[in-house]
Amino acid sequence: MNRQRQEIIIREIEYWKRSRLLPEQYCDYLLALYTEGGVRPRGRPWRGSLAVALCLLLPAAALVIYFTELSFVLQTLLFALFLAICLFLGWRWRRERLLFHVPLIAGAWLLLVASVAGSERYFPRQGGMLAAVVLGNCALWLVIGRLFRIPYLLVAAALGALLVAVIAWWR
Repeated sequence: MNRQRQEIIIREIEYWKRSRLLPEQYCDYLLALYTEGGVRPRGRPWRGSLAVALCLLLPAAALVIYFTELSFVLQTLLFALFLAICLFLGWRWRRERLLFHVPLIAGAWLLLVASVAGSERYFPRQGGMLAAVVLGNCALWLVIGRLFRIPYLLVAAALGALLVAVIAWWR
């Protein structure tokens, strides 16, 4: 078979696999058949390193908010940048099963930390406002968890609301 024609067929089978037009096992079989048992590089190699870089954003965000003397406006802008990166990568990786969860978790954590920091900044020592902010985050997690059918977000929302209720009852 002509090499150019074989490459076209292989790219088409990879497209079928990515868009789930055929079951994954069929696509793997066809790829093995047309590559004659050879292994083609799968995906883009930088995706894994981008996920690692995203995981490194979390400690960087914690350092920015808690251990630096940056102004609140600059901290807010950095959090907005980090959150925008998480949202972009979440949108970009929305079809990837494993990679989609990394920016989703990072974005939820960043939003929680930023909203708690904002609540402490504008409403110091007001537990009711802090509880409202945490409950708002839990409500957002609940909506996203139901929308995308992500059980760990549903559990986190329920546990967060339960924790706020227990702390409010304790006082």
